[in-house]
Amino acid sequence: MPVLELTTLIKGRTPRQVLDFCLEGSNFPKIFPERVTPLGEFDLNNLRISAGREFRFRHWMFGVVPANWTVTIREVSDQHFIDEMLKGPLSAFRHEHRVAAAEGGTLYTDRVTYAAIGGALVEWLMVNAYMRRIFEARHRNMLQLLG
Repeated sequence: MPVLELTTLIKGRTPRQVLDFCLEGSNFPKIFPERVTPLGEFDLNNLRISAGREFRFRHWMFGVVPANWTVTIREVSDQHFIDEMLKGPLSAFRHEHRVAAAEGGTLYTDRVTYAAIGGALVEWLMVNAYMRRIFEARHRNMLQLLG
């Protein structure tokens, strides 16, 4: 399975501040570069990420293609949390969000392990570049919001 890992230094913020920002559901659509719509009985403005929490959303790929996701939060600690797709547009998706103290701020890391329906050829042709674009945009958005 492909692994994408990106790390960004967020200056002037503690690991706790960065992780708290990520754990607030209302920040998810602010970070994500494409439109996200909650599905079901939850309100992003009242969502705090916690272990065992499951939720559904629609991600509008390229702004127009709807993809429904069901995710669960597998782990939450003082230094990371992990979400995993239960149902969605990929055959597998695991996303680790990690924070670590660094000189002048916090290192924020996204580590994404995924597999495309259709296998390695589909990943190479379409999914790998899409994932890189999405996560690079997430890091830019986090820097704007927290920097």
